[in-house]
Amino acid sequence: MQDIINKRGALRKLTDEEFEILLPSLANELETHGILYEDYDRKTILKDWKALCKKSLQNHEPTDTTNIAVNNISATNISATNTAGMKVMKQYMKHFYEVANYKGVSIKSLWKREFLEKALRFNRKNHSTPYASEIIRSLGFTNGLGKVTMYRPLMARNIIHYFQATSVLDVCAGWGGRMLGAKSLGEHILYTGIEPCKKTFSNLCTICNELDLQNIILVNEKAEDFLDSLSDSAKFDIALTSPPYFNLEVYSDEPTQSISGEKDYQTWLNIFLEPVITKVLRRVTYSCWSVKNFKTDKKYDLFTDVVRIHKEHGWKLLDIVFTMSNSKRPGANSNFTPKKTEESTYVFVKQCDDVSVN
Repeated sequence: MQDIINKRGALRKLTDEEFEILLPSLANELETHGILYEDYDRKTILKDWKALCKKSLQNHEPTDTTNIAVNNISATNISATNTAGMKVMKQYMKHFYEVANYKGVSIKSLWKREFLEKALRFNRKNHSTPYASEIIRSLGFTNGLGKVTMYRPLMARNIIHYFQATSVLDVCAGWGGRMLGAKSLGEHILYTGIEPCKKTFSNLCTICNELDLQNIILVNEKAEDFLDSLSDSAKFDIALTSPPYFNLEVYSDEPTQSISGEKDYQTWLNIFLEPVITKVLRRVTYSCWSVKNFKTDKKYDLFTDVVRIHKEHGWKLLDIVFTMSNSKRPGANSNFTPKKTEESTYVFVKQCDDVSVN
């Protein structure tokens, strides 16, 4: 295995016959080894964190956001290859590969010889090098597993800076990308993250301790319950979050999970998503939600529902959309519509507000 994995052109150099002979033993060795986690030492983790903190930021002229246009592509679009801060999350969030769809299928459950053989064939056909990350991606793709992603810390950093926010509310804290992006801007940024999964919450706390992050509030409970417990005076400059996808992302079997119990999509909307968004809107100036602009399994359209809920409460969707470069060409105009399979961050403001970006 060590002669193949992450070795440039390792599979391409083999003839079809040689590959088929090698395949069973390679898949068996991978199964025995277990998931190819990315491990980093403390020096590498700190270097990754410092790299994120040093990323350049775009300054902006005051703009009336009720009529905002995307005229600064570099501020609203990042390269998909810009992964600063991702090593921190991958080191401390290894249970990422345990996230399952509604059928109980996850990368962890697929890490078996028969599925690995299928993934390796796909990898050889489509990639010159069997990188560990590509094998994992191929494993999910060839077995119909929806792609679970980690929110890019650099995207969060850019968004928070763009709106000059100093207090951030993240009602679905998840893997820590938005927390890292917020805190990379400095200790003056107050980040409040709500995470119902105990394991994820614990690892978020570990990241804070390892990086000595200050001015952070982490909460291990349901978002809807915590929001109810806040005083009326608790306000935030920006809400920035990425909600779970109803039948694609099952993070744990804890009763605190938004999809726990026998729920259909409409019930989930009624008892979780709409109440959470409604409670968030009472406390923020900007409401930013990262969702895929597509209809999952032709069953539900999360993006449309997020827009609808905001609109019904008097909030409008701005033209500005924060994306990665694989979903927007550099130089694209403000009428650009992201690919429907891409995850983008959409921004809402209250209809009657005349707020500015400083």
